[in-house]
Amino acid sequence: MKLMNYEEFEEYVKQNLKILLPESFQDADITVKEVRKPGYTYHGMALTKLDQRFGVIVDLEYYYRIYRKPTPISQILFSIASLIQENVPAVDLENITDYEWVSTRLFVRVFNRAWSRDYLQHIPHHAVEDLAITPHILVAINGSQISSTPVTYDLLAGYGVSPEQLFEDAMNNGMRMFPPELRYLADYLGAERDDRRERIITNEHGVNGAAALFYPGEMEEIARSIGDDFYAVPTSVHEMIIVPVSASSDEDEMNRALYRTIREYTDERDWLSDHIYYYDYEHRVFLSVTSEANPEPGQLS
Repeated sequence: MKLMNYEEFEEYVKQNLKILLPESFQDADITVKEVRKPGYTYHGMALTKLDQRFGVIVDLEYYYRIYRKPTPISQILFSIASLIQENVPAVDLENITDYEWVSTRLFVRVFNRAWSRDYLQHIPHHAVEDLAITPHILVAINGSQISSTPVTYDLLAGYGVSPEQLFEDAMNNGMRMFPPELRYLADYLGAERDDRRERIITNEHGVNGAAALFYPGEMEEIARSIGDDFYAVPTSVHEMIIVPVSASSDEDEMNRALYRTIREYTDERDWLSDHIYYYDYEHRVFLSVTSEANPEPGQLS
């Protein structure tokens, strides 16, 4: 059977998806629109139940790539229907303009400022070198799936709080909801633990865990734990590898290795940076370490 082109695929999904959804979804509104995310955009199918202000957006381009492998269209529809039912927000977001309600659900994420330039025009953020720390509102947690929405400048204007208060609450809440975890890289490699070797900083969910490095006092705590200054290697938005200076190799080689690794093994949507960072414990300084061996920071290709 001839494979559908993208436009045919999109229309087929729109026309047939509700067959696999329960009765409560039959009056849902289905639209397709361009969705802008940090560093990339995609065609998203938005399914919104009429009794809710927020719904679920599915990355149709991602599912079209799976379909082209090829994968049976029936299997694709089933996967999308399952995703939608698993990720419909479990809370009513009528309170999204109520800061008392929002303040207990705030947390932070981290993005690359250059790769997310358009996205960050609408989002309050703190710059740390070439990275941006942004506040988000937790909607729901379902296993490893975390649904959230960013705090925009428009939302902030209605809260009646300062940006400083917003970020303080987001940091403190983030530490409570997504506590940092410093793990041994050796555990993932099946090797013996060595306190002088690499660790991984993430959170207990392992999702958006790179932001944990920027929790108040976290860098100092890591340096004390390993007894050394360290390099932070941003393998994805979900974690960073912590390399004690005494265990590190040449900075240029570390940058080259990271540049190759993220392009071979990391989904482009999860890229954070293609160069490493250095933390100086004595002076409490966090710095970018770029390399002439790689393209200028901020270039994806």
